[in-house]
Amino acid sequence: MRKALVVGINYYGAGGALYDCVNDAHSVKSALERHSDGSVNFSTKLITAVDAHTKIDRGSLKDMVADLFSGDAEI
Repeated sequence: MRKALVVGINYYGAGGALYDCVNDAHSVKSALERHSDGSVNFSTKLITAVDAHTKIDRGSLKDMVADLFSGDAEI
């Protein structure tokens, strides 16, 4: 199995906001999920942060990365 964690963060809380990171993450997810013939390429998980309600904290991100590398992933 090929797995990917795609993270798009527009909102960090401190400092200025970023733009288009979430849109880029959606594009990367779409590019990785399927080959041009439609067959499955990567099993992808997408997480995004656009405001204070969807903010991704360091601990959560660390847990998601650990989960990504657990199991029997090829790549």
